[in-house]
Amino acid sequence: MQIMEDRRQARSENTLVSLTRLLEAARLSAELEALALGDELGLLMAGAGAAELCDELAAVAPLFGSADNTTLPRNLDALGGGTEVRRLAVEGSELFICGRGGDLSAALGRVAAGCARILVEKKARLSH
Repeated sequence: MQIMEDRRQARSENTLVSLTRLLEAARLSAELEALALGDELGLLMAGAGAAELCDELAAVAPLFGSADNTTLPRNLDALGGGTEVRRLAVEGSELFICGRGGDLSAALGRVAAGCARILVEKKARLSH
């Protein structure tokens, strides 16, 4: 039987630190300019890249990533550099992952899965 080694080297019990580390690892591996995780009000929860750009991405993500929004494009080329938004529902909360540059499609999928895992694990720890 082979023992699997955890690939995550810098783990944290702090949810925001974990989210930030996830975003930074994804940003570096996909060579993205920035990644941001924001809430439905456009407030930044965690980000990787220039702080001002992360704030901007989180602020506009709900406008472009809403399921109800059929008139605005999901790809935010108007913001420059190939910006995309991915909507993420976790435990009844609507969150938005927004990124700019590089291979966004693959990166946003991995980040969405990681964010969901981190946030669900946090809720499970709190309920015990």
